Order: sequence, then structure tokens, then C-alpha cells
Amino acid sequence: QSTGCFGMNISLGIMSSYYNCCSLSQTVRFVSRASIPSHITPITFTTRPTKSNVCLFQTVLATYYSTTTTTGGKVASDFDFQRDFGKYVFNETKMEMYLPPSVFKKYKQLVKDRKPIDELTADAIALALKDWATSLGATHFTHWFQPLNGWVAEKHDSFVNPTQKGQALAHFKGKALIGGEPDASSFPSGGLRATHEARGYTVWDPQTPPFILTETGDTTLYIPACFYSYTGHALDRKIPLLRSNVALEKSGLRLFKSIGENGHTEVVSDSGVEQEFFILHEKHYRRRPDLVITGRTLQGTHPSKGQELNDHYFGPIPNRATNLIIQVERALWKLGIPIATRHQEVAPNQFEMAPIFERSSVASDHNMLMMEVLKRTGENNDMQILLHEKPFANLNGSGKHNNWSIGTNLIPTMMDPGDDPANNKLFLLTVAAVLRAVDVHQDLLRYATSGPGNDHRLGGHEAPPAIFSVFLGATIGTLVRQIAEGKPISLPPAPKFDLGVDYLPRRPQDNTDRNRTSPVAFTGNKFEVRCVGSSQQPAMSNLVLNTITADSFNYLTEVIEKEKKSGKSIEDAIKATLQCTFKAHLRIINDGNGYAHTWPDEAVNRGLLNLKTTPEVLEYVSSDKNRNLFNSLGVWSIDEFESNVRIDTERYVSQIHLEAQSLRNLIDRFILPAGVTMYKQYKESGDAVPKSRLDKMKSLTNAISEGSDKLAEKAKQLNNLDASSLEAAQYAVKEVVPTMRSVRASADELESLVDYKLWPLPTYEDMLYERHM
Repeated sequence: QSTGCFGMNISLGIMSSYYNCCSLSQTVRFVSRASIPSHITPITFTTRPTKSNVCLFQTVLATYYSTTTTTGGKVASDFDFQRDFGKYVFNETKMEMYLPPSVFKKYKQLVKDRKPIDELTADAIALALKDWATSLGATHFTHWFQPLNGWVAEKHDSFVNPTQKGQALAHFKGKALIGGEPDASSFPSGGLRATHEARGYTVWDPQTPPFILTETGDTTLYIPACFYSYTGHALDRKIPLLRSNVALEKSGLRLFKSIGENGHTEVVSDSGVEQEFFILHEKHYRRRPDLVITGRTLQGTHPSKGQELNDHYFGPIPNRATNLIIQVERALWKLGIPIATRHQEVAPNQFEMAPIFERSSVASDHNMLMMEVLKRTGENNDMQILLHEKPFANLNGSGKHNNWSIGTNLIPTMMDPGDDPANNKLFLLTVAAVLRAVDVHQDLLRYATSGPGNDHRLGGHEAPPAIFSVFLGATIGTLVRQIAEGKPISLPPAPKFDLGVDYLPRRPQDNTDRNRTSPVAFTGNKFEVRCVGSSQQPAMSNLVLNTITADSFNYLTEVIEKEKKSGKSIEDAIKATLQCTFKAHLRIINDGNGYAHTWPDEAVNRGLLNLKTTPEVLEYVSSDKNRNLFNSLGVWSIDEFESNVRIDTERYVSQIHLEAQSLRNLIDRFILPAGVTMYKQYKESGDAVPKSRLDKMKSLTNAISEGSDKLAEKAKQLNNLDASSLEAAQYAVKEVVPTMRSVRASADELESLVDYKLWPLPTYEDMLYERHM
């Protein structure tokens, strides 16, 4: 027909008669609608039948009819991406369906004007939200927020409203949608309030739409929210992140006005957060008290095979892991999270999933939700998802690469150099802002990525070092240096690679390589911050990036205005500003190998910071420079900033104390008894066991026993200190951590000498190489 569709009707599969067509000597027969399974969704072709699209249809039809099976279970084949994406999200499409047109129009205008939602509009939205949620089986709702304990929090309330006749109606008002009042007494506040001052508030953030979560075994409506105290202080990092977006926009628009860039009314930061993780079988996880309590193994001999052969990275994903990841993907798609990539990582049983860019606040929320869905889906499949930065010693740890960029209502990203980067003033100004931001505020970026888990990972040949620098690549790096030195701009054209095979396309070289050793790497149209830890809230790195860039935008504006007052044109003022800014911050550029043994010394000679541990960071970051920066830009008040530093100090100390206690438990209840039993068996064997082996066993068990006692004393001393003090953090890193490391070394060596059948804990080989995956 003229519609270009198969058969008599518009949609494929809706046929009143048989239709035969051949492709590659095979016949595809289209049958009547009644004989097609109910889960088949009709597909429309927009062109007439050809051999190629008939062949494509064969594939599509086979996919729809089949059920994907894997070793670990089944994945239902009734998922339709276009139909189901955002199914469990109350986005604008759903709002338009459920709200009266006038209310929807008013809501859109309020959001556009960035005004708070009034009570009447909130009531209408709440009613529509309740109708939508209950139609999907929801009985409860919760404000979903992110307190300063590093994870998410929720308090579920039901829609049930009893009537006088003993019945119940679903009830949800705008007041309950807009705000809630969870007890805040047990959440960290860093001294902002006393324990008895318990009142805390949540407030709905409309930027991240409400969603329904079903992975809990129940159906609950989740309302993304901010969390603040009775006195109005932020008790999360979402409020500072939203404030940092405001600061970034103000400073960006100020810069645009200074250089005569018109039409820009909005400046936003975007983020794409890659998430790395390990998958572990539940049965092994439950038999490792250290994993259960601390998230990482505190003891374990290196397996016979680690990652030496480089055969895991991008290798075929094992069947059971594939099944689990597909379930996670589909759950996230239904939640409107644009997951685009999955692959196997460097270490065995290590994987990565990554989304497409979103607004930084939404991306931060979605990453926290992604981690929650990962863990819940794993548990539903008798698996555990390990999000710790270093769950296994001597194997690559896990990170959370934050691909961050800035755009406007007119430009998707100001970090795209375009075809002529030398004359792309917005791109060059953005690069100048980022270079200055990273250089001037190295300590803040290090603070944003600090923590006891990441201390094990940074600089360990799986992550960038703790020294912050920027990688620009050959093209942009050359351009920046030429501008800084006042030289004529001369950029050679990008070569096209000839691979020696005529029919392979000749692809031009990208404007930058990828540098996995750089903490902040330019990757073509964004900066990739590679040092964020896998368990960390991405809100922290995003709010710091936004804040320090806002500060640099303000600096650039002030320099440009000064140059203009001296009589220079706008173009000459921009050129002078770029030259002096690039020249002042060339030291922060490192296009070489960040893993090189010579880099730390070179970095120190350049005047760069090398804050290797979290206590060093916490001491350095508590400065007037940083207090004034956040306070002046309205991101954190001085009290809020200081409270965050205290909270992070206490978390570090508490985590180290927890690990020390857990290691002692592991030694005294599992490892020492196994060593003593093995020693007795060796001794009873007489001359069958060499004396050197007996002496080694005795020496190791004595060393472990003495080390455990020493660790107990160190942990006790740590517990007597104020956990929120720098004194406690420094004692933890200088006394407790080295003792733990020493005890572990002896325990790991002992494991290699004990009969496998006597060893009470799952080994690294058990956990990483069992063929259940």
C-alpha cells in the first residue's frame, strides 16, 4: 500500500491473511493476529519491503518470540524500550495526562520562572500523583533524601485515610507532597544542633521527578527531596549542589554579559556518572564478616590468577552477571535513568554501567538510585553488589568517573572545541576557568574525593594519584600553551589513519587522547573527573566543581572588565585575559603519565599538593579561603562547611575503628583457630613435615596473636578520642592503619600454609573464580 507497510494493515503482525516474502533463501510467514502471542507489540515499517528490512524483521520477530535464558535464570522478553522507558516516573508526560490543562500549564510556568509551587497547584499535583501511583499498586509514599551519612533515607507513610463508616480512602494532599518531617536526631549534623533538637524537614525537589520503586517487594511512591534542619541549615549535600548550580549560572551569565554574548538565559552543569562495582555470590558474602561489616575484605591471600593477563577488561560478560545486569538496566530504564553502557572491568567479577548525561543534580540523584537498585536486584538474585572502593587487596578497586560539563539554553556544552577551537572564545574561556579552578582549589577537589575507601585506591595503578592535575591532550594543550606564551596559533590538521585495508573507513584523529592516570581529563567535549570513589555521593564532586568554576567565571569577568576599562576592545580584553590566566596556571597541566614514579616529585616542585590520606585533606581543607569561598557564593554557610568537615572526620575515624574491630574479630574467631589447628596437625605428623614449616607456622600464629592484641589496644585508644577531631583522624591513620596492615600481612601468609579444608573463610579464589558467574 502507499503507506509502505506489509500486508493489508498498517502494523506488522496485524494480518488478516498470510503473506510470504523471501530473503536470503528463507521464508517469513506472517500469520493472523489471533495466533500471535499477546506480548508481541505491533511494529510499523515506514518503507516498502526490501531484502534488508525483511531480514531485519526476521531478527526482530525472533527476538519478540523468544525468551532470553541464562545460566542464572530468565529475563522476560516482554520489555519494550520505547513503551517502558520512564514507566515508573511521574514525568511531564504523565503530568500532562493526569493534570487539568490549566494546572499543567501553570506548573510549567512556575518551573520555568523558578518559583515555588503554590498550595492549590500542589494539591492538584498531589491528587494526580496519588491516582497515578495507586493505579500501579502503590499503597505508601516517602520523601527520599540523602542525609550526611553517605547513603539514602526514607520514611514510608500510607495513603490510607479511614472513614467514619469503617472504610478507607486513598488520601494525599499537596502539603504532604511538598514537605515532610522525619526525625533528624540520629542523622549526622556536625554540631549544627544538639541531639535533643530533633526536628528536621524534607522538601520536594521538582527537578527530579517522583518515581515508583518495586524492587523492595512492595510498590512505593518515592518523592526526591532535600533535607534541612529546624534552623534552616542544609543537612544533606543536595541543597548545596542546587545552590552551586545557582552560583554557576549567576557567574556564567555575568561573564556572558561582560563579553557581549547575548541570548543566554540559563547556565547549567551536566553530569554522566559511570558506576563500577563487583558482583559476589550471597553464600560467600555471608561467610565473610569483614565484607558484611565494613564492605571490604580485611584479609585474603592474592589468588593464583589476578588481572595479570588483561583478559577481563571488556571481555564477554558471564551469563549470570549478564542476567543480573539486564534486570538492573530494565529497572533503571523504567525509572527514566538513561543507562547506555555495560561492560566487564579490569578485575575479575568487576563491572561498570554508565548513563547518558543529565543535569548534575538529577544525575546525582539517579546515581544514588542506581546504587540502590543494584544492591536490591542483587539481593533478589542471591548476589551481593560491592560498592566499596577497594573490596579486594592487590586487585583494581572501583571508582565513579564523573563526566562533567557546562551548557546553556543555546549551547549543549561549552566544552566542545568545535572545528576552530582557536577562535571559539566560549570554549577557551571555559577551559581557562577549569584550569584556574583546579589549580587554585586543588584541596577542595581532593576533599570531594576523600574517604577511607578511596585512600586505598587513589594512586594504586587503577586510579589517578592524589595529586590533582589536568590533562588537555595534544591539540588543546598545544593551543593553551601557544596562547600563554603569546605565540601565533598553529594547529596541524588532524591526520586520518590508514589501516592498510581499503574498505575500512579512514577516521580522523580525535582532538585528545584518553588519559586514565589524570584526575581531571579533557575527553573531547567534557572533563572526566576520574578520582571519585564508587561508594561516594556524586553530589559532593558536582557541587565542588560547580562552585570553583563559578569562582573562576567571576575572576575572568573581573579581569575582562579591567582590561576593557583600560581601553581594549572586548576581543582584545578576552585575549589578554586568556593569556594571563593560561600562563598563571600552566603548572596544573600534566599531559604525561600520572603513575610515573617521577611525577610526585615533579608535582611538588611545581607547587602542587600531594595529600595522600584523608586526615591530611581534612586538616588542609579547613581554611579561611574555603570557608569564604562557599559562603560568598551562597553554597555553604561557614557553619555548614565546618559541620561537613567535622562529619567527614567522624566518618573516617568511625570507619577505621570499625575495621580494626572487625579484623580483630576475624583474627580471634576464625584465623588463629585455623592456624593453631593446622600447627597441631603438622606437629602430630612427626618427621613428615619439615621443621622449617613448623617453625614458620608457630612464628606466624605468634605474630598474629600479638598483632591482634596490639590492634585491640590501638582501637581502644582511638575510641577514647573525640571522633570528630583531627587528633583522632591522625591517630587512626598513623597508628591503627599500619597495625592493621601488619596483622593482615601475617594472616595472609598464614592462609597460604593452612589446609584449604581447614580455612574457615571463603578465599579470594572462591569469591572471584567460582564458576557460578
